Amino acid sequence: MMLTSFFGKSSPINFLLLSIFITIFCVLKYLLVSDFTFQLEEFITLLTILVLLVFSMLLLDFIIRKNYLNTSSTFAIFIFSCVVAMLPSTQHLGIIISQFLILLALRRIFSMASEKNMEKKILDATLWILLASYFFFWSILLIILLYIAIVKLNKKAIRYLLIPLIGLLGMTLIAVTFFLIKENSFVWLTAFAKSISYDFTAYASADILVFLTFFFSVLIWSIFYRISKLPDIPKKFKSNYLLVIFSVIACFFITLFSEIKIGTELIFLAAPSAMTIAGYLEKKGDIWFKELLLWTFLLLPIIFLFI
Repeated sequence: MMLTSFFGKSSPINFLLLSIFITIFCVLKYLLVSDFTFQLEEFITLLTILVLLVFSMLLLDFIIRKNYLNTSSTFAIFIFSCVVAMLPSTQHLGIIISQFLILLALRRIFSMASEKNMEKKILDATLWILLASYFFFWSILLIILLYIAIVKLNKKAIRYLLIPLIGLLGMTLIAVTFFLIKENSFVWLTAFAKSISYDFTAYASADILVFLTFFFSVLIWSIFYRISKLPDIPKKFKSNYLLVIFSVIACFFITLFSEIKIGTELIFLAAPSAMTIAGYLEKKGDIWFKELLLWTFLLLPIIFLFI
């Protein structure tokens, strides 16, 4: 079957198949990797993770179509689904929640290109990022991407630069008030900020090394291709075109600074990288090379599952 032809267009069957694909691999990995005891709490956790991952895939497609980040293909959600399936673990609920909230923030950041309701969009993005940082502290780094978007879209509007700070202050006051009432202390502040983990032991396994080598090779190639095409992009789409690359960089540092290194944190790279790689897959020509890439993305999760 020609995957380039099948996923080169948008169809309801694509979304259904990819949802099933994510579900099967996540359930199998949950059963094989963890000591699943079929207790209600574990079942609810697994169900929550599955729902968030499937909705993340659908939300990614919505972001792409709403902001014209790619053409009308489903390459991006195919890559996203395969990356999720290749991850050694998707058991960390906090990370899964955080990456979903980051996608909600990215939705608002990319929609700023229209320059409509800017104040609301900036505040919404700020709140989603801050909420994501509650579940995974280093998600806070996405604030940098928000500021890059503000500066690129409207360099003269100083008031826009203050909105994230106001949002941060407001959320901090709410959190301080809540914990003062609940615990009558500021201990939570010291527990909130996390240190950077330098323990990359989990990355030493063969499957992660193969995944990282293949994934980053394709990603870096796609980034250079994207940059080379920048002069051909219409001015109205250039800001978001570049923001996709900046989002990859931001999510790379979120992953790098992670306080835990178990493999699940690599999911932060899945969505922005999928958008970037899809941009290369949508170009004309090199049909057999692109077909090989897609089949590699599809087969690697299956191979990793049984080795």
